[in-house]
Amino acid sequence: MSVEMSNGRELLQAFKEQPGRSIRVGAGEGILRPVATSPAQLNLSDVRVLTEWRNRYVKAFLTEFAATEERTAKWLTEVVGPDPTRILFMLDDVNGQTIGYLGLAFIDWNARTGEADAIVRGLDGAPGLMSKALLTLLRWAHEELGLTGGLNVRVRSDNPRAVEFYSRLGRETRRVPLREIKEPGLTRWIEDESLATSSAQLVYLTFHRHLYDFH
Repeated sequence: MSVEMSNGRELLQAFKEQPGRSIRVGAGEGILRPVATSPAQLNLSDVRVLTEWRNRYVKAFLTEFAATEERTAKWLTEVVGPDPTRILFMLDDVNGQTIGYLGLAFIDWNARTGEADAIVRGLDGAPGLMSKALLTLLRWAHEELGLTGGLNVRVRSDNPRAVEFYSRLGRETRRVPLREIKEPGLTRWIEDESLATSSAQLVYLTFHRHLYDFH
């Protein structure tokens, strides 16, 4: 692994372990602050809004279930925290109000690629703030983490507002049919290219590079 790639991994982990860090959005319209993932540092307010908004927008995800604060805390400490390919940020506006969250996941450190993930606007904010926050995150991933191989996103086709949002920032590359699997207390949507028809597809988009690569 190159020094640059190693530094990117170390920076990602430092942001998760030192939640006092932040990334300024735009000209100061807001900040992205990392969500704490260690049990001793969990922010209970973040856990609460993550749970509330996860339930409000449950059909935006590939797994549908009734979230609880206990389940959210466990996900942060046992899934996000130890995962070297994932990080989550809260978006705070200039008044310090948390209006959404967004993150990175599925980072391939060898290919230097990654995906925008878990992007939710929970409250109305200044016009365009969510877009600016996403572009700020993409630029940080590109310049600071070294993800120069391309940045992508996936979204369910039955979430038309999200598809429209991402289509303004990137180009669609493919769609894969989704199969619905119901289990006790859980619905999963998995990709299944053998399906002739499906009620939803997973839409793959690649972000326009000029939006975050200014070199």
